[in-house]
Amino acid sequence: MYFETQKLSVGYHRRPLIENIDIGIWQGGILCLIGPNGSGKSTILRSITRHLTKLGGVVAIGGRDLDGMSDKELARHVSVVLTDRIEPELMTCWEVVAAGRYPYTNHFGKLSREDQRIVEDSMARVNALELREQRFTELSDGQKQRVLLARAICQQPEIILLDEPSMGLAPIIVNQIYDLIRQIRDSGITVLLVEQNARKALGICDYAYVLENGKINLSGAGDELLRSDAVRKAYLGG
Repeated sequence: MYFETQKLSVGYHRRPLIENIDIGIWQGGILCLIGPNGSGKSTILRSITRHLTKLGGVVAIGGRDLDGMSDKELARHVSVVLTDRIEPELMTCWEVVAAGRYPYTNHFGKLSREDQRIVEDSMARVNALELREQRFTELSDGQKQRVLLARAICQQPEIILLDEPSMGLAPIIVNQIYDLIRQIRDSGITVLLVEQNARKALGICDYAYVLENGKINLSGAGDELLRSDAVRKAYLGG
């Protein structure tokens, strides 16, 4: 496995929510965690990215333990788009995307011409160049998600983690976002996707884990789980 966790334990205030989490995906694959609210999906993701302190276990990329990486080095390997989307005051969309280059800049944060080219290319890949001069706070939710995907791509990571990317979006916008996720995967970037929209997530992922009641209940290829009676009854309306 290219990305994997081994006996990962996550929770809050030193109290485990889920323990012994063993998940993984090969390089360039899409891994999905699905489950109801409160099942621990986002807690796992935030523990992987060190937004939360994990309670135990190992998270590794390419056989390397993420605990051995500095924050700046981690940001060169992993980018994340969280549910609580940023609301940067007075920042244009270009400036938001350009923030993805800061793991590569010096302590003055000055962007090189190559950095600027990567920002432009990242915005073009998500069809957001026309938004470059707009204030981020003035965008629709769908436009914000595209800009945040551009910022994640701009980091040139090996893996992108997405927390509920379809939340609050109209179906047509969700389809557009998922088309972009496929394009990200096709470029060789590994994707870890946390979703409540089980039908959409299972339709795109290579492998999925179903979380419920503090544990992983099911796992398998996305298309196999779509045909599973247990998954259909619990998450797809029968």
